[in-house]
Amino acid sequence: MVIARSIIETNKLVAIATLPLVARKDLSNYIKFNKEENIMSKLIKVLGIQIEPCIGNKKANIEKVENFLNQYQWFKPDLVVLPEVFSTGIISPEKFLQEAEEVPGPTYEKMSLWAKELNCYLLGGSIIEQCQDNKCRNSSMLFSPTGDMLAKYYKLHMFSYYGSQEGKFSHPGDSAVIVKTPIGNIGMTVCYDLRFTELYRSLTFNGAQIITVPAAWPYPRLDHWVTLNKARAIENQCFIIAVNQAGYVPPKRMNCANSMVINPWGSVIACASDKETAMMAEIDLEEVSKLREEFPVFNDINFKAYANIKSIG
Repeated sequence: MVIARSIIETNKLVAIATLPLVARKDLSNYIKFNKEENIMSKLIKVLGIQIEPCIGNKKANIEKVENFLNQYQWFKPDLVVLPEVFSTGIISPEKFLQEAEEVPGPTYEKMSLWAKELNCYLLGGSIIEQCQDNKCRNSSMLFSPTGDMLAKYYKLHMFSYYGSQEGKFSHPGDSAVIVKTPIGNIGMTVCYDLRFTELYRSLTFNGAQIITVPAAWPYPRLDHWVTLNKARAIENQCFIIAVNQAGYVPPKRMNCANSMVINPWGSVIACASDKETAMMAEIDLEEVSKLREEFPVFNDINFKAYANIKSIG
């Protein structure tokens, strides 16, 4: 069996560290749906910040996020989620390499400060992290209410459609990541990962109750954005928190925005418009455990039959 490992050490929280990458017939041994004693029983307040990035202008984009965080302090969020590459927007491969940062670095420090000031968990969308070989990584980081980085996830799937060059300047990750926190078990993904059911099922089999999807998803595929997010929630009986970019990206790209929170039944319980805005939702993790008990689809998976393929003709 292929196993991905992501060992994350913190002084207060423990991350689940071993994740199967592919759904194979023996994955049933890894299903972990027991309630965690440290999970909060109250409603969890989620704040998604859907910005229209000023392309290549980190200072302006940081200010945009800070303005929204200040504006919505009254909401007292438990979890804040930002979009993919929120600090730069979608820029050319050459500019991505120029704008790449070390971690820790300036944007890392800002995200840590925001989490600490708001006393909440913060999923920093993603940033472009500098590597030593003149390449970079698309890195998503989760911060605790004390400002500590609990986990860093590297986007696994490099976008290759219609001449995209993401794989030429960015290294894919080699580990799936799920983090066990008092507000739930959080699985981390980024944008194009949404199309790969194997990753989401792997996170679910390892106990994910919430899966985050920061993205920079464009308008020609708005139907895909809505359908895939709902499908991932339904098939894994978990909450999906998908936070997208808004706005025009020269020369001819438009982000489709429409950030959303989807419950385990597949209902959209919060959705943003197509403009720069914030999205608020309250989620109850009891919905996850209740649905998985009442509609135990995972118990009905027939791994043995899937491995026994008959090819006819």
